[in-house]
Amino acid sequence: MNTLDMSAPVTRGELRAELAQLDQKFDQKLEFWGGALLARITESERQAQARITESEQRLQARITESEQRLLTELGRHTRAIQETMTAQISVIDEKYADLPARVRRLEAKASALRRR
Repeated sequence: MNTLDMSAPVTRGELRAELAQLDQKFDQKLEFWGGALLARITESERQAQARITESEQRLQARITESEQRLLTELGRHTRAIQETMTAQISVIDEKYADLPARVRRLEAKASALRRR
């Protein structure tokens, strides 16, 4: 039979054999292209994960630097508040520094008045 004669009749068996060959070729090509596509997807995922990891590391470093700056600034403010409070308390302490002596004098006078 002439396989190039497109008008020649074909049996079901011949048609099935041709379709099976075509199906096999299709499966092979699909496996080849599917494998190539899977490899590209896998590589893209690996690159994306590497970029994400790098971005996360940069972000963590920035957060750590910000925390350090904030802690330093908080320390400065805390020391300033402490110095201000110390100055205010010392003013109050100075105001009442002579209080024990005054109380002793008052107690002495009260004691003297009680004795009379």
